[in-house]
Amino acid sequence: MSREEGSSLVWLGIAILICIGSLRLSLGSFRNPGPGFFPFIAGLIVAGMALAIHLQSRGKVSAKGTREPLWADKKRIQKMILTTLALLAYGVGMDYLGFLVSTFLFLAFLLRMIEPQRWSLVLLESALASGISYLIFDIWLQAQLPKGLFQI
Repeated sequence: MSREEGSSLVWLGIAILICIGSLRLSLGSFRNPGPGFFPFIAGLIVAGMALAIHLQSRGKVSAKGTREPLWADKKRIQKMILTTLALLAYGVGMDYLGFLVSTFLFLAFLLRMIEPQRWSLVLLESALASGISYLIFDIWLQAQLPKGLFQI
């Protein structure tokens, strides 16, 4: 078993534990979510990604017939470090800039720097994704999102 296969199974186990733990809390409903609703959904998402990675890693072989380690490509390492730093900045910046602005900037950074896209596409996708997220969480679910300095 490769490292990717093993680590994906570990993440799948963690996701299952998260789902079980959140079921002990009240899930509530879409209109009135309970304290276990968000962790349950997050656990399902992590489980889905772990399964996808596990299935992908089972067939991932290089042209030479050997498995390539994750750390072999320096560009991938750079992207992982930049993404981790961007996530940290997103979490810290949300208190100062608010959910809407920090989400827009975070997505724009990922779309432009990590997986380069045209600026028009970056701005459109970032605006749509952050706007739809805002509508779902703030307007529809009435979750309290950080407003930041701009109070939006």
